[in-house]
Amino acid sequence: MKREGLEEAGCGISDLIPLYDYLVSPGGTTERIALYCGRVDATQAEGVHGLSEEGEDIKVHVVTLDTALKLLKSGKINSASSIISLQWLALNRDDVHTLWSAKKQS
Repeated sequence: MKREGLEEAGCGISDLIPLYDYLVSPGGTTERIALYCGRVDATQAEGVHGLSEEGEDIKVHVVTLDTALKLLKSGKINSASSIISLQWLALNRDDVHTLWSAKKQS
């Protein structure tokens, strides 16, 4: 996760919280996706990232959580992993904030 964060968004990730590990299409494929919530400093996040040898061309978009949830509600976010992650964060944002605030103070 940490390598992918740097490679695909230029962001260092810390304090990973495991969310879900699920089958993309049970019965159709054995492909799995593991989702995590990680702390990043997105103040300098911008640009296009990814590995050219993997055909990646990933443009970084930084928005507030409230904006992301509005985009989710409007249907503009239509990737299953993003939908699941944002719904998890909407339910758990206070707990994450409390956890990370406590780590910051220690």
